[in-house]
Amino acid sequence: MANDIMIDLETLHTNPDCVVLTIGAVRFDPHGSGVVEKLDLRPTIEDQTEIYNRSISEDTLRWWGEQSAEAREEAFSDENRTPFAECMEILYKFCWNRRAVWSNGAPFDLVVMEHAWRQTSDKPVPIPWPFWSMRDTRTLYEVAGVSLRDKKYNTSKTTHRAVEDAEHQAIVVQDAYRKLREKGLL
Repeated sequence: MANDIMIDLETLHTNPDCVVLTIGAVRFDPHGSGVVEKLDLRPTIEDQTEIYNRSISEDTLRWWGEQSAEAREEAFSDENRTPFAECMEILYKFCWNRRAVWSNGAPFDLVVMEHAWRQTSDKPVPIPWPFWSMRDTRTLYEVAGVSLRDKKYNTSKTTHRAVEDAEHQAIVVQDAYRKLREKGLL
């Protein structure tokens, strides 16, 4: 059943209150093949800094300066930006009532999203996933003997495009599950 979510973020800091440049999320079945739904969000940067006082790190800005021009354009372009609170509401609905929510190197992406939901909601809001449904791809990849960097998985056209990275990570999760099934471990 395709009811798991993979989330990937591109940010301007490594703190939970960081400015979020792009949000990618995909719905997929870890036992299946490919993704069944994609969400590509580009929150406005200005309201994150001016309204929500979200943080930016000089080190992260320097790191972005070392990335390709294409990656920087993808992350920083003003095109198709949506107010931060609206992005968070869209993502909230996308993630609600899912079996599991994944990220590469949990809990960073998930903690950032949880912080953002608490910050942008005008009333207390439950997180759309129970804490026990959070999944970390890196642990699974290591146990299954797969690598995100393996060229056979590289379907991304742009480095650091959140939605493509989320899809890429979901596909590697599916391969990890397949390998574990073949070994009789799943």
